[in-house]
Amino acid sequence: MRHRLLSHGRAVRILAENALSNGLVITRHFQLSTRCGCSRNHRYYQSALVVGPQIKNLLDTKSPNSVSQEEIPAPFTAGLRTLLDKELLNKARTVLQSPTIPDAALVEETLEACEKFARLLAEDAQSSTRDPGPEHTPASHLLSLEENQNNSRVQRSKHTSSLGLAKNPAAQLVSSIAYKIINDPMVFITPKLLERYVSVQAFLARPRSFPEVFHLYASKAIPKPNSNPVQYTNPSSNKPSAHIPLTIANIALTAAIKTKDLPLCFDIIDYTVCAPAYRVSKFLRKAFVPLAGAILAPFAIYKLASELSTWQSTMDAPMATQVLFAGILAYVGFTATIGFVAVTTANDQMDRVTWAIGTPLRERWMREEERMLVDRVAGAWGFQQRWRRGEEEGEDWEALREWTGMRGMVLDKTELMDGME
Repeated sequence: MRHRLLSHGRAVRILAENALSNGLVITRHFQLSTRCGCSRNHRYYQSALVVGPQIKNLLDTKSPNSVSQEEIPAPFTAGLRTLLDKELLNKARTVLQSPTIPDAALVEETLEACEKFARLLAEDAQSSTRDPGPEHTPASHLLSLEENQNNSRVQRSKHTSSLGLAKNPAAQLVSSIAYKIINDPMVFITPKLLERYVSVQAFLARPRSFPEVFHLYASKAIPKPNSNPVQYTNPSSNKPSAHIPLTIANIALTAAIKTKDLPLCFDIIDYTVCAPAYRVSKFLRKAFVPLAGAILAPFAIYKLASELSTWQSTMDAPMATQVLFAGILAYVGFTATIGFVAVTTANDQMDRVTWAIGTPLRERWMREEERMLVDRVAGAWGFQQRWRRGEEEGEDWEALREWTGMRGMVLDKTELMDGME
C-alpha cells in the first residue's frame, strides 16, 4: 500500500531517521524545485506500514477532538506511523489503560511527546504554505498601493496553515490523544500538564476544548493515592490553587483569535481571568501584603512616635507622642491613597477597551486582566489602522460591543480616540 506525501522539511527528516532506526526500508525520491531563484530539495518517502488496533483502542471514545478509524490510514507515511507507534501510542496506551493512578512522570512525558510532535506539524504546515513574497518590479510597485499588503499576506498564510492542520489526520490523532489523557478520571491535572495540553492544541489550531479543560482543571475530582479501588475527593473550584495562570490564558486566547471564533474567546476569558479562583489568587499574591502592612502600620507608627517623643523637650512625652503619631499616620495614609488612585486609574496600557464611568477603583484593579484580554480581542477583530477605528460593523463587532458594555467596559470611547481629545 502506497501513501502520498504528508510533510517535508525537518519534520519528515526526523520521522525518517526514527523509521530507519527501527529497521524500516524507505524508498527515497528527490525532486528539485525552484522558488524565488533558490533551489530546494524535497524528500518524498513512501512505504507500507499499517498501524491497526493500537490506534483503534485510543479512538474508541468520542470527544471534541477525536477522529474515527476511517480518517487515519491514507495520508500517513512510514516514519510517522513508526513515531506514533514507538514514542507516543505506547505511552498513551499505558496511561489510559492503567487500572491504578498512572505515574505523573509518565503522563508528563506523554504530553511532552504530543507537544513536540504538534510543534513539528505546525512548523511543517507553516513552511508548506509560506508565501515567496512580492516581486520587486516597476509594475509591482505601481500595483502595491495598500499599506498593509505584507501584513495581509502573512495573515492569509497563517489562515491557510490553520486550515491545513484542521484537515490533517496526524494533527487529529495527536489532539485526540492529548484530550483523552487530560480527560482521564485518574489523571490529576497539574499546572504543568495544563500548560502542555494548551500548547499542543494551540500548535494544532484546535482550541475548542479549552473551556471544558479549564473547567476540569478547577473542578475535576482528585484521585486519592494508594487507594484500591481508586477513590476521589471533590475539590473547591474557588480555592486559589484552582486559578488558570495568565500565561496559559494568553496562549489559549491567541489560539482562539487565530481561528476567528469570537464566542470561544468569550468562554476562555470567562473560565480564566473571570473565575473566582483567579481573583482570590490575585488578591493573595498582590494585595495581601500591602493590606497587611496597612493594618499593622498604625501600631508601628505609634511605636515610632513613642521613641521619637523622648528626643525633644518642648512638650511633655504623651502630647509629643500624639502629635507625631497623627502627623506620620496622615503622611503615610495620604501617600498610600494617592499611589492607589494612580495605579487604578492608569490608562496608558489601554488601547480600545476602557472602563465605564462609575466603575469602582477596586474593581478596576481586580479585573484589569479581564479588560486586557478583551482589549486583545477587540484589536484582533477591528481594523489595524488607527485612522480607521470606529468604522467597524457586522454581527461579531456588535456582539463584542454589547458584551463589553455588559461587563462595565466601553469599546472605543469617543473622547479617547485620535482627533477627539
